[in-house]
Amino acid sequence: MVQIHWYRMSVKTLVFTMLAIMVMASVAYYQQRDVPKEKAPGLKGHTLNGNFLDLKQMIKQGPVLIYFWGSWCPYCRIVSPKISELARDYQVIGVAMQSGEERVVKEYMQKHNLKFPTINDPQSRISTLWGVRVTPTMIIVGSDGRVAWVTSGATSKIGLKMRLELTE
Repeated sequence: MVQIHWYRMSVKTLVFTMLAIMVMASVAYYQQRDVPKEKAPGLKGHTLNGNFLDLKQMIKQGPVLIYFWGSWCPYCRIVSPKISELARDYQVIGVAMQSGEERVVKEYMQKHNLKFPTINDPQSRISTLWGVRVTPTMIIVGSDGRVAWVTSGATSKIGLKMRLELTE
């Protein structure tokens, strides 16, 4: 009797887990439906610190992680410190979506000790060009200029690091 109960619970848990994975994958696919799948659009502009960034030039040195985030986004509060750590060893371009004036975004980043180059996108022009609808969204562009990986929502530093390492 105990074995039958254990078996039923195991099957129910397995079915629930598989359904949850399918739902999460479907939601992620829907959220990322407009992100380019092949050639990455252009991305250039001045960071909050006044430095000029050009994705086309950066990819010559290897993969680039483009991080679309917002100061108002609760998941970004979890992911942004991980991006800041990755920016020590990898090329990162942050795009602050609808987060206010440059001064406000700069203060937010200083307050939360976030250290990755960021271009302000108050009217979502860049994020619209890239088809980004949700934050956080991380896009890794390889040295060939193609979109290699797209991830939305909370993610792990190790997962992003592995994707960057696997991208040429």
